[in-house]
Amino acid sequence: MKSSRAVILLSLSSSLISAQRTCKCLPGQSCFPTTTEWTDFGSRLSTSETLIVGQRPMGAVCYQSDPLYNAEACRALNSSLSGFNWAFLSSQIDATNYLNYDSVISPTGLVGCPYFPLTNNATCAQGRVPPYAVNVSSIQDIVDSVKFASENNLRLVVKNTGHEVIGRTFGVGALELFTHNLKNLTIHESFVPSGAPEGTEAVPAMTMGAGVDWNQAYNAAQAANQTVVGGLSPVGTVGAAAGWQLGTGHSVISPFYGLGVDNSLEFTVVLPNASVVTVNEYLTPDLFWAIRGGGGPSFGIVVNTTVRTHSSTPYTGAFFVGSCDSDESYINLLATWMKYHNNVSDAGWGGVWPFAQQTLSLTFAAQGTPPTRTEALSTMDAFFAEARNITGVTVAVATYHNYSSFGEFTNQNLVDPKNSIGFNFTTVVPGEVQGVTSSWLLPRELTAAENAEMLARIMANVTAVGTPFFVGGGIVADLSKNTSSAANPAWRNTITDMTILGGGNATMNTNLLREIVHLDIQPFRTLAPPPMSGMYLNEVDYLEEDWQIAQWGVQYPRLLTIKKEIDPEDLLIVYKGVNSEEWDDEIICKTTNQTSGSSPSQGQTYANTCSK
Repeated sequence: MKSSRAVILLSLSSSLISAQRTCKCLPGQSCFPTTTEWTDFGSRLSTSETLIVGQRPMGAVCYQSDPLYNAEACRALNSSLSGFNWAFLSSQIDATNYLNYDSVISPTGLVGCPYFPLTNNATCAQGRVPPYAVNVSSIQDIVDSVKFASENNLRLVVKNTGHEVIGRTFGVGALELFTHNLKNLTIHESFVPSGAPEGTEAVPAMTMGAGVDWNQAYNAAQAANQTVVGGLSPVGTVGAAAGWQLGTGHSVISPFYGLGVDNSLEFTVVLPNASVVTVNEYLTPDLFWAIRGGGGPSFGIVVNTTVRTHSSTPYTGAFFVGSCDSDESYINLLATWMKYHNNVSDAGWGGVWPFAQQTLSLTFAAQGTPPTRTEALSTMDAFFAEARNITGVTVAVATYHNYSSFGEFTNQNLVDPKNSIGFNFTTVVPGEVQGVTSSWLLPRELTAAENAEMLARIMANVTAVGTPFFVGGGIVADLSKNTSSAANPAWRNTITDMTILGGGNATMNTNLLREIVHLDIQPFRTLAPPPMSGMYLNEVDYLEEDWQIAQWGVQYPRLLTIKKEIDPEDLLIVYKGVNSEEWDDEIICKTTNQTSGSSPSQGQTYANTCSK
């Protein structure tokens, strides 16, 4: 007798076939691989433990009705999490960083498996946690997995390390490739891409496996007296070699060295046809263009990435925290900051400036101690002085600190809280279990001084948390790079990536969270619509309708052509990724009769397929 889950899945299949849709094969359907086929597949992988069959959500051990219930393991899990811990979650094969991406979002709430049961009789639902996973330890594991997924029409997802803010790393009924343990890291004193013409200049570089995070990358670079352009992430858990790189990649030191895509030299990639290729500007120019900024894993599964490094240099850190006692003083402080915004960029600073609850903070860095740009300190000092004189503003921090390297700057301000100055980014680690994000690139014409008060009033009305990244200008503004990668050309005229973060507990309505950050970003979008501006690919707004032009601007048609050529069977499709237009939100079914997005009834069906 078929299980209720299998019946529901088969019912889903029948209804979709009648609607003339093409669907991925789900557990419980006749097309899904048999136990024997899974066993045979697992025998071809690196070890007998490489394939995980029947993977359950991390929290299953905490549910008394679940076969995996284990009180001791549950206590250990909750102790390890300390409430909510990115570093721990980033290393897990059976969890993402946020509960809402582990869960199916139904009209009535989350269908998943919180590691803290919400009621005594709660059940652990599979949600979006892939029931099958490959704990990758070799390129061949990836090759075999791609072949198996292709042969059996399976949904294939990839998780490496760090956080991801739209749920692309998991999927209902999917086969997961977990590349977290590909930690190889090599420093090159001189590197020349394969196939380069004789006489091509060698440059210092670093090759990183797909599972390397920024903590590891920064430490390795610092040990070699080098600097690598990388992300500014709490506890350093963002993956350095795959998602960040493929999604354009911005950094506090981008104004000095460019975006992530401007520093990538070569990739080793497993393509959708299971071939292993070296991707660079000489061997595969079109794919090299597309994979840098085209989003992951749309054009292939990254095994390792080689990026250019730069001679290490000291940095001056600038820190500010100002709190306000009224709406009026808050607007005045934000307006004062925006008056200096472009000048601070032109004076040679990069950083991040969170604002929320009538408080504005700055964590910035400039090259040199003192800064090599002579106007750097005087420009920042002018802002500090004017901020102190605003009625109703209490300035708790307005100071500088010297760092021997960018690695030291990131470690002391984002990893080790005992040395942080001003805004403590590590406090976001024990945070809300749900998280949503939106972003918009702000053209420098918009952030000009004459618009300061207008932008201040918009920012003061943001209901979530503003975490703008001050990562443009300088080298990023080189217009000649507009056609060198698939990155949105709007980056070349951007100083700040306005990022909005929202969060909530396990009972919070995820759809409401999405709506909050979506509405918060709209005034900025209205002032600088696409293709004048757009979104940062790694901080996508879930509800953005014109996502193609918002993410890639005029680059999208070329990206789409390359994608269709390299992945004609749609093996590597992600939500709001290249060529995902005809797929539903869970990338289960495709039809030419619908636009992106699934109906509430379909979303509810997915929720049912995940229930035990």
